[in-house]
Amino acid sequence: MGASLQHTFRERETPNADPARIRDNTVLAGAEDSRGVLDAWRARAPEKIRANAVHGLEYFIGGSPGALNAMSREDQDAYFRRALDWIEERHGKENVLSAVIHRDEATPHMTVMTIPLDDRGRLNARALVGDRGKLSAMQTDFAERVGKPHGLERGVEGSKATHERVQRAYAHLNDPEHAVELPERLTGGFLGRGKETDEEWRRRASQAATDALRGAWTALHRERRDHAARISELRGELAYERARNGPDEALELNQTLLAENTALRQHINALEDEADGLAQEAAQWKQKSESARYMARAILLAGKGVVRELGGDQNAIGVRAKAMLVEERERHRPEVDDEGHG
Repeated sequence: MGASLQHTFRERETPNADPARIRDNTVLAGAEDSRGVLDAWRARAPEKIRANAVHGLEYFIGGSPGALNAMSREDQDAYFRRALDWIEERHGKENVLSAVIHRDEATPHMTVMTIPLDDRGRLNARALVGDRGKLSAMQTDFAERVGKPHGLERGVEGSKATHERVQRAYAHLNDPEHAVELPERLTGGFLGRGKETDEEWRRRASQAATDALRGAWTALHRERRDHAARISELRGELAYERARNGPDEALELNQTLLAENTALRQHINALEDEADGLAQEAAQWKQKSESARYMARAILLAGKGVVRELGGDQNAIGVRAKAMLVEERERHRPEVDDEGHG
């Protein structure tokens, strides 16, 4: 919770935020920094807290980049204000600890931190968000009451394709070294109905590799951020120990800092290697998909005119089709794009 609040208030390194635009961020509710929000949480928290209790529920209020960036500043503020009212209605205004609008990233959005207290004053997140069905109902209610008045539509409910892609990305977000699992090719049912073509399967395989890359790349940035925060903490401890105990204790702490720094750097290097490998694999699948497309086009062209021209000579038709394929490949040679790692 503390780390999330530090991210909210830009008190730690935030790679995807523009430092020059931090002044555009707006605090709609709560304190002006993470320490103030944590103090507010302590004032509301019960005396007895279960070991597995959820201390805070954070809401991310956003929308499609196109829709939000098309809104005026006033329309954006009205949307976020309506969203905050919706959250306060669900949790109680006194349990909303912080609400901050971020405009220092590519798309405006708002993060809201709440303390999940039930009617009896206990930390009970399950009572508020429940299972998957209740959470989906919350999203639908939000879309109708908050999003719709501002021209925003709810995402497709229960989208299997989207769910599978999110699962792949999160698998690599939680374990960047997780093996890339390519989808099985659809062989079809009775008489081959529903059978997947080469190009269709290659497209899905390329998508799977891209999803894995996205998760691993996000994990890499998270590791870098946590690494920088940990080094900053250790440097602070080192300065404190130097002032309090003298050089001997400070030297021991400095050695600890160097050891942790080395270990974290090695792990980050491993993540970078993994991300590079995934990028290359995604590019390879993209190139194979393009090659299959041009092969099909060459064969189609051959079938239209060359058969009549060569009078059905199979050898001659094969030679002509191969030559046309080479010509098509040279004309439309795909360029490998290795920049889309985000």
